[in-house]
Amino acid sequence: MGHYCRVCGRVRANERFSGKGHRNHVCKDCSRLPKGERQVVFDAEEIAGFLGQSNISRKNIQRLGKLAESPDPETAARAELVLDVALVAPRRRRRLQILRRQCPDLLERLEETGLIHDAVPW
Repeated sequence: MGHYCRVCGRVRANERFSGKGHRNHVCKDCSRLPKGERQVVFDAEEIAGFLGQSNISRKNIQRLGKLAESPDPETAARAELVLDVALVAPRRRRRLQILRRQCPDLLERLEETGLIHDAVPW
């Protein structure tokens, strides 16, 4: 059984990881990529993780603000979208229902970007 690489998303053999790669879950091939490309993957993972939290706190909102200023336009757009969601419905409970009622355009943008995979049928 190998290890999961966070960058390429594959399960690789132990030999495909260096010492720090095991800890960071990044294979040798992906560790050779430019730091900017790896950072884009990590930022996208972090942004998607905010939607899974039960509460998007003030510190999380500050972090999303910093990610929204990212030089990568896709990362900045996703962070700004999740930031808008956090300001409207910071609690996970009934978040989609609140968005559907108050900001249907925001919910539609979430579905278009793929941040919510299977929207609850209304």
